[in-house]
Amino acid sequence: MLTFSLLHHSSEINTANELVVVELVFAGVFNDLTVEQSVALLSCLIFDERSNDDDPAQGLKSHLSGPYYKLIELARSVAKVAISCKIELNEDEFVDKFNPGLMEAVFAWCKGVKFVEVQKLTGTFEGSTIRSLRRLEELVRQLASASKSIGNLELQAKFEKGSELLKRDIVFCSSLYL
Repeated sequence: MLTFSLLHHSSEINTANELVVVELVFAGVFNDLTVEQSVALLSCLIFDERSNDDDPAQGLKSHLSGPYYKLIELARSVAKVAISCKIELNEDEFVDKFNPGLMEAVFAWCKGVKFVEVQKLTGTFEGSTIRSLRRLEELVRQLASASKSIGNLELQAKFEKGSELLKRDIVFCSSLYL
């Protein structure tokens, strides 16, 4: 019943793949992660720049690579179920959509590192980083709302804190011409 409740409220989650997000929540992936790790992990769901690496997680610190590999495992499970339900889907292409390219940068951002230093951790243009952080904050807010609707107040608090950590500095200025 709880799964149905979050799926029902997944309409609140429209920034990322809803099924993978629901699987992450119900597999308890976020339970043992810090706020910063949780938000960094969610960045994999919204960061859409392609990587040419065979192993895009190569070089990630263990506190981020562990959660990333759990995400990949769950995404692969979702893909297999979809395929078994006769949904046309390429499993590898589906899994490759979850890009860890911003995890280190998002983790640093949530730890309070200045944007100029965070930008050095990315291979993207500043505008792409800002757009990604804004989309990520929207996803985190949606997850806080969905967590509230299923009665998981601990997870709600974690995502609300994540939203607070993201919303700062130049990234969330309404105008650069202040």
